[in-house]
Amino acid sequence: MPRIRTVKPEFWEDELLGVLPRDARLLFIATFNMADDEGILRWTPAYIKAQAFMYDDDLTLKDVDQLMRCLTDTGLLFPYVGGVAKQQMAVVVNFRKHQRINRPQKGKLPPPALGAWPVREMYARRDGWTCQLCGSEIPRRIVVNDDHNLAIGHIRPVAAGGSDHPSNVRAVHQACGRSRYSSADDEEFIPPAALSGLEDSLNESLNRSVNDSVNESHAQSNLDPSVSTEGDFYSLNHSLMEGKGREGNRERKGTPPTPRQSSGSPTVSQTGERAIEDRMTDAFLERYKAGNAYSARQIRRVIADTLANSTDPDELWAALERLGASSKPVTNGTLQFAFAEIRKQHNPSNVIALASGQTLSGTDATVDGWMALADHFDSKDSA
Repeated sequence: MPRIRTVKPEFWEDELLGVLPRDARLLFIATFNMADDEGILRWTPAYIKAQAFMYDDDLTLKDVDQLMRCLTDTGLLFPYVGGVAKQQMAVVVNFRKHQRINRPQKGKLPPPALGAWPVREMYARRDGWTCQLCGSEIPRRIVVNDDHNLAIGHIRPVAAGGSDHPSNVRAVHQACGRSRYSSADDEEFIPPAALSGLEDSLNESLNRSVNDSVNESHAQSNLDPSVSTEGDFYSLNHSLMEGKGREGNRERKGTPPTPRQSSGSPTVSQTGERAIEDRMTDAFLERYKAGNAYSARQIRRVIADTLANSTDPDELWAALERLGASSKPVTNGTLQFAFAEIRKQHNPSNVIALASGQTLSGTDATVDGWMALADHFDSKDSA
C-alpha cells in the first residue's frame, strides 16, 4: 500500500473519532493508505491485520474485526460485497473530502452497486443531503411521486466512459438528474420547473418523519421497552474532520442515539397542538437565546432529526441544556459531543435494572460493546 496520504489537524479534536477506541482511530488512518484513489479497499479481518497491525501479536483477528465494526457502525466506512468474486470491500465515505489526489489513477476495485438504497443513502450523506446540481436540500424520507426525491447522477455519463466509482457519482434531485442528462455538458445548469414547491416537500417529509417517531414512542409506552434498530449507529457520520476540505462543510447528518438513562431535568411537555420539535425549539430559545446567535430554523431541524432517530425527548433536552448553558452552537456534531459527556458522567447506581434474563439489544448492545472493547484495549496497554 505505497500511497502518500495526509491527516488533517482537525482529526485529533474530532468529536466522533474521540469516542472511538484508540486502535480504531489508528485503523481509520491506516485505511487512507490501504484505499485506492477512489477510497475503496479490501475489508476482511485477515487483510486488515496483515496490512495495519502486522507487528501487533496481541491483536487477534476477532479484535481487528471489532475495530472494523467501530468504523462501519459510525458510517466512516461503508462495507459492501462487490465484483464477480463477491469480495468483501469497503469505501471510505468522505475520502475525497480530506485527501487531495494528484494524478488520480483509475480505480481497479469494484465500486458498490448504485441500485441498492443503502448505497444511494451513503452517497447522499456524503454530499450532505444536498443536490450537487441545484444546491437545494434533498428530502431524507421518500415523498411519493415527488421530483425532489434522491437520485444518483454521474458526473461523466456512463455512455461517455464514466464509471460508478465514488468520484464520478453525486447525489441529486430526480428532476435535476433528468434535466442534466437531457442537456449538453457545456450548458449552464438551470434548475427545472418541477422543483417548485421544494420547501413544502421538505416540510411534508420532515413532519412525517417526526410524527412517525412520536407515534412510535407513544405506541410503545405501555408495551415492552423499545429496541433500537441495528442501523442507528450508521447515521453517526457527522464528523468535523469529514466535513472540511475544498468542498466545505455542507453535511447535515443524523444524530446518534443517546445513553439510556433518565434526565434530571424535565423535558418539554408533549401535550398541545404544536409539534414537539416546535415546542422544544421555543423553550430552548426562550431560555438561551439572550447573548447567543441561535437560529430557530437550524435548531428545529437538528431537534427534528434527533427525534426521528427515536431519541428520548428527556435525553435530548438534557443535551440541549448542556449546549445552551455553555453557549455552544446546536448542531448534530455538538449534540454528539454532549451525549458523549452525558455518557461519561453516567452513574452506575442510577442504572435501571433489566428484567431477569433480559439482555441488551440494538444500539444499547452496540454501545455496551464499544465500552467493553475500549476497556479491553486499555487493560492491554496497562499490562
